[in-house]
Amino acid sequence: MSSVPAPAVPPSDAAADAAGPLDLLVVGCGAGGLATAVSFAENAPGSRVLVLERSSRYNRGGNTTWTGSFFRLAADGTPADDFESRMHELSEGQSDPDCVAALCANAEPTVRWLADRHGVEFETRPTYFVTARGPRLMPAGGGASLVDKLAKSLERLGGAIAYGVRATSLSTDAVGAVNGVHVQEGGKPRHIAARRVVLACGGFQGSPQLLERHVGPTGGELRTIAPGGKNNKGEGIEMAVAVGAARSGQYDRFHGEPVDPRSHQAEALVMAYPYGILVNADGRRFLDEGADTPDNTFEEVAYRIWREARQSAYLICDAKLLRIGGHERSLLTDKEPITAPSVDELARKLDIAPDELSWTVDRFNDACRPAPYDPTRRDGKHTVGLVPPKSNWAVELDTGPYMAWPVHCAITFTFGGLRTDARSRVLTEQGEPIDGLYAIGETAGLYYSRYPGATSVLRALTFGRLAGAEIARAPVPAG
Repeated sequence: MSSVPAPAVPPSDAAADAAGPLDLLVVGCGAGGLATAVSFAENAPGSRVLVLERSSRYNRGGNTTWTGSFFRLAADGTPADDFESRMHELSEGQSDPDCVAALCANAEPTVRWLADRHGVEFETRPTYFVTARGPRLMPAGGGASLVDKLAKSLERLGGAIAYGVRATSLSTDAVGAVNGVHVQEGGKPRHIAARRVVLACGGFQGSPQLLERHVGPTGGELRTIAPGGKNNKGEGIEMAVAVGAARSGQYDRFHGEPVDPRSHQAEALVMAYPYGILVNADGRRFLDEGADTPDNTFEEVAYRIWREARQSAYLICDAKLLRIGGHERSLLTDKEPITAPSVDELARKLDIAPDELSWTVDRFNDACRPAPYDPTRRDGKHTVGLVPPKSNWAVELDTGPYMAWPVHCAITFTFGGLRTDARSRVLTEQGEPIDGLYAIGETAGLYYSRYPGATSVLRALTFGRLAGAEIARAPVPAG
């Protein structure tokens, strides 16, 4: 009968010298980091595994804890029919095809692994959208449940999580193999030796400096969609680049979502824009609100609110919105709409020139044409002679009371990360793996141009499971 090893603890320098290096050190306690650590511990019984979390236990999990963790999968865990093609289409062919294929092939086994071995229950629930393209599966309890269940599995398997520890740099041996991590804990620096290191500590959405460097001068002003994102400061990416890692993913692009800036709650989403119009601070429309179903447009809408409307946009609807079944799912803000009996009065409440907003609404109404209207699917009810057009759900705004929600762009995660192969090994500019170093989740750059919804947490879990098992099977590095 095999014994369960004592939980690993962050060793002091003296203790590390005595006990030798950890078998696996994971930086980051979200879905990807925990999946890697658990998978490794399962496949390497008796090993010493430690996960580092820069925040407290209460705030652990980064972005994962705060997300609903929708997966682009059917109820049985199989990928949507367009899963792979959609990822290539939205990245404009720039995402690594081997990584995309590996994700598609291993998504369903990962769901079974989570359900059968770690007690994660799954359910199909309505998304934030009245209409959506493609199936959606999610863990019951969302991302917070994933973090809790995987953390319990890790501890049951003998691994440990160290809280309040921030990784600052990687250490390497004489031939360039990664052999540990320099950390800060309680204001004191020290080194933790490890045979393999996995970076699973997110992107750089929590670093105003890196956002300004990569995204643009106003990038640092972007608010994170949830508190967990503030801890993703890009340090994992930068420390890997410092030891020769190549970059991948689109650094000047990010996944954003339209939110109500008045709210302080996480994910105060405003997704009802297909059933009204979006205007800027001058009262003018600036995009096609009905270009596609909102699950395929909300990122682009948020991005353009930031870029083109200078983070100052308003969703304008009339009372007909309230007749749409399920419309409340698309308004997750805890703030009530700004209402008025007329467009002119609504404009005054929004500090928009009344004649400008009235002109915009009148032009929009004149461009709408009689046609069947169906808010549950792309109905083709479009405007005529209007720039920008509205391609679907073009219904006149003519029924009071009129309602408005301010809408800003919040950043969910960044696209830029480290270059990895389908085995999650971190690669150099020459395409060679850096011995002992892996990257999972948002730390690994995969996305370009537009984000294929409901794939981020899924890819972190999938590649974490695969990487953990592979690392356990790999020969133990010398030293």
